[in-house]
Amino acid sequence: MPQLAARLGIDNMEEYEGLNNEEVAWSKLRDAKNRKRVLFARAVGLEDVAFGSLSMPCLKLNFEGIFGYLPQNKIDNYEFKGLHNFLGKTFEFVVEELITEESNKTGTFVANRIEALRILANRFWNKAQTDRIYEAFIRGIDPYNLYLLVEGVAVRMHRTEVDYSLYEDLREIFNIGDSIEVKITTLEKPEEGISDGFLEVSARILNKDPWDNIINYKEKSFYLGKLTRIRPDLGFFIELEPGLSVLCNVPPGAHGKKFKKGDELEVKISTIDKEERRIRGLIILPRNRIGASSKNFRNSVLRRGASRG
Repeated sequence: MPQLAARLGIDNMEEYEGLNNEEVAWSKLRDAKNRKRVLFARAVGLEDVAFGSLSMPCLKLNFEGIFGYLPQNKIDNYEFKGLHNFLGKTFEFVVEELITEESNKTGTFVANRIEALRILANRFWNKAQTDRIYEAFIRGIDPYNLYLLVEGVAVRMHRTEVDYSLYEDLREIFNIGDSIEVKITTLEKPEEGISDGFLEVSARILNKDPWDNIINYKEKSFYLGKLTRIRPDLGFFIELEPGLSVLCNVPPGAHGKKFKKGDELEVKISTIDKEERRIRGLIILPRNRIGASSKNFRNSVLRRGASRG
């Protein structure tokens, strides 16, 4: 019985004997409101809800069969453009208000996530250590950064710390509301009246370094890769495998040919600089290959045949 009580987040199981599942969930909500306890619920809908004379978009939460509302202005201090990406995600919250009809044993609740994040952030700073791994919530994205919440603490992670592959635009890879595992790399705990604390995290550090595989590639050799970026000022980036890209100049004879991301191209590696972690090479276009399909090859064969005649 004590183990079951701990699993359900209940201090006294005897208080809940004879109650159905919804009544138990309601009692847990009431207890959490009184104790300012953080709970978790899944967003299952999006509705406009009237609070007095004000109507506001709200996430509809399902807490163990009891439905409640998380108003847009109680989700986060971050300014969201829309809430649709949050559907299906799990949110931490504290109970701000319980609403029941007089004749009903259960009702609905109003949630406050901002307050829950404040509580979690205080707990985080008390126990946080470098090298610990956390699941971070993506609250915002731009081409170069992920804006995260780690246990209630806001942190910005540059794209160079997201992965060994350099994504041109993170918005093409991630969505607001997604989660990503990160490791704490730098930690300065807040000091009252002096600082708010400082946090740096990395997701890349959790992955195997692709440069461990550089032994599989040789200078002056040819490989197939995928075109991932085109930079007019630099050239073409051809990815041999995630995290290992060859920088190539725009190939001769490329004028008029359309290239797009994802094209499979042949490259010849010119140099591998392990210290600088750079690979340079040349793109080999099909018409530059020497072989039976080459026009120059066919002409040379015809000339040799004619001279023998």
